[in-house]
Amino acid sequence: MQVPPSIDLSGFIRHYLFLDIAEDYSRKLRLFSDGSSGIVLNPCQSLSLDSLPLPAAFCYGQITEYKEICCQGDARLIIIVFHPHGLNRLLNVPASELNDKIISLSDLFPDVGLALESAVDAADSLSATVDRIEFYFRKILNTHCFMGDPLVNTALNLIHKHRGVLTVQQLTGGIGCHSRQLERKFKTAIGLSPKHFCNIVRTLSFVKSLQNAAPKPSLTHGAYDSGYYDQAHLIREFRKITGLTPSQYFKHSEPLAVNFLRL
Repeated sequence: MQVPPSIDLSGFIRHYLFLDIAEDYSRKLRLFSDGSSGIVLNPCQSLSLDSLPLPAAFCYGQITEYKEICCQGDARLIIIVFHPHGLNRLLNVPASELNDKIISLSDLFPDVGLALESAVDAADSLSATVDRIEFYFRKILNTHCFMGDPLVNTALNLIHKHRGVLTVQQLTGGIGCHSRQLERKFKTAIGLSPKHFCNIVRTLSFVKSLQNAAPKPSLTHGAYDSGYYDQAHLIREFRKITGLTPSQYFKHSEPLAVNFLRL
């Protein structure tokens, strides 16, 4: 289930995801980038990455390549999904330094991390859970709130407007800056290059367009609509982001979220 944040937090948080995973045995999950970082509350502690257990509450940086996560038994996940520049604005460190990192929430925010975990565990409804998350997130913002880069914000708006289907030259021409300047600013604020970020947005736009279409268009038709030259171009770029072909994604996986799948 996807839940929007309160208005005063919407500049940092895109949405909350509430996921319940019921498994009687070990199961592989595929996670790939949606262009954002975030915080995961994992109270069952049933997830592991590279054979290492993931903490009960952790922050994750940008995902530069897809991950395979192992789920051992049931899992209840609450994911606070940031806007692409959210982690940089919270920590005031270059986002690229946190790429592919998993950091315990209590290590990042010692005064708030454990209290947030306990408060969420004690909540007895979805609305109470969101209220408690936002209460403690506002506490974090009292001491961790840094200005975003207006140029990056403008570039993000343009990328989303075009669903990722534009070149770096078109992007820099649209916002009036040099490509090297934009590359540097994106690496600092988001952790990815503008080209990589556009590819992620285009991939997700393609997935959502096919999910929402009725009747379902062919892959070739969907590829053209999403700015790919042909089906071979689609498959190649899609696999770079997801580790799967489009057919594998739609026919042989069970999406928990658009970028998080049971395999």
